[in-house]
Amino acid sequence: MERNAAGQFISSAQAMAQKALKIKGGLKKEIMSALYIETEVEVTEVKQRTPVRYGNLQDSVHQVGPTQEGNTFYSEIVAGGPSAPYAFFVHENLEAFHKVGQAKFLESVILESRPHMAARIARRIELRRAMA
Repeated sequence: MERNAAGQFISSAQAMAQKALKIKGGLKKEIMSALYIETEVEVTEVKQRTPVRYGNLQDSVHQVGPTQEGNTFYSEIVAGGPSAPYAFFVHENLEAFHKVGQAKFLESVILESRPHMAARIARRIELRRAMA
């Protein structure tokens, strides 16, 4: 028999369950932190590709999340809103010429990083653990 944090006796099965929950909670925090950092890397790249005429669109690019739904973790990169309601049209217009930036400024970044994102998050967690 083991004792819990309150000093009460608990069974080995209960102790294992508590340890598993603690590990799970720690892993969730590690995933959320790594996902936040990696999404910020992508936000920076999206901003570099965002067409600039007046600056409102580029300034509107930001991260939402990360969020957990069940066993799925995700974050979003958003552009537009009240300060740049034209974001959709700029993003989708493949015919427009931009001195700075490009059409599909958000989509192109996501499509390029998608195959590598899980590995990047895992690597960031590994590095953080190695430094701890």
